[in-house]
Amino acid sequence: MKSGPSADRFALPVLILGAVMISFSGIFVKLSEVGPTMTGFYRMALALPIFAIWVWCHRPARRSTAPERRKAFQVTGFAGLSLAIDLIAWHWCLQFASVAAATLMGNTAPLWVAAFGFLFFGERFGLRFIIGMAAAFGGVWLLLAGGDKGFDIHNSLAFVLGMVGAITYAGYLRGGKEARRHLSTAEVMLWGSLVASLVLLPVGLLTEDRVLPQSWSGWGAVLGLALVSQTIGQSLINWAVAHLPAAFSSLTLLINPLASAVFAWALLGEGLGPWQILGGVVVLGGIFLAKPNGRNEGNGQETGPRDSSRAA
Repeated sequence: MKSGPSADRFALPVLILGAVMISFSGIFVKLSEVGPTMTGFYRMALALPIFAIWVWCHRPARRSTAPERRKAFQVTGFAGLSLAIDLIAWHWCLQFASVAAATLMGNTAPLWVAAFGFLFFGERFGLRFIIGMAAAFGGVWLLLAGGDKGFDIHNSLAFVLGMVGAITYAGYLRGGKEARRHLSTAEVMLWGSLVASLVLLPVGLLTEDRVLPQSWSGWGAVLGLALVSQTIGQSLINWAVAHLPAAFSSLTLLINPLASAVFAWALLGEGLGPWQILGGVVVLGGIFLAKPNGRNEGNGQETGPRDSSRAA
């Protein structure tokens, strides 16, 4: 993919498309015949050959030094580890909480991305972004609370798992953005997915009995998760966050529960009530309000100097 001003114009649509692609994750996870952690492993492992071919075929000119790339690979490893922990925590959270509750907890990630940016990267946020983020979170709450199942957390473990998932997903987004300064999207996706799969496999083998799909439909579920959610969805997101402020990127991903609700209505026959429709409108309005307009308005822009070079 291209970089530079022309690419920046497409970053937001690409990010939204990526969020729509990963919104299929819940459907694939529900259809999976293996345990939660092994489902995450297959998501990573089955995508690896595609990412390897992508890296082999796409070799952009390197504008970063060897030490910069070495550090970027280390950051990618951190991102992969964070994603593995996120998948373990969120998939297990679904075992103890309703889908609505788990989704809401998982979508607190933008708060943590903003906190990391403020504490460690010198980012500052203006009133417009803060109001937009609050509105988007309110819309997500309406969207999920308006469903038939509502919110239900069976025990405190579900809350802990949900928060761990949100924090580690924020670490994945932040790490991926930093790594993209010196690595291509293909390199970040390959090495991040490899690290995640190496973490998920032993955990899954030690903690779960169901490690192999038992039918073609079971294999189809994990293959769909690998192709749609990981290969397409996460790759689009990883490319887009390199061209947008990290906090705004994570906020835009709140379109994920909105897309999930629409797909559940279209594919599974689940109803969309008036509160859910209102919540969807509020989410979109909040994202629009928080959108940077090209000037440093405090939407998560860094105040200190930074290396502006980006891998293609």
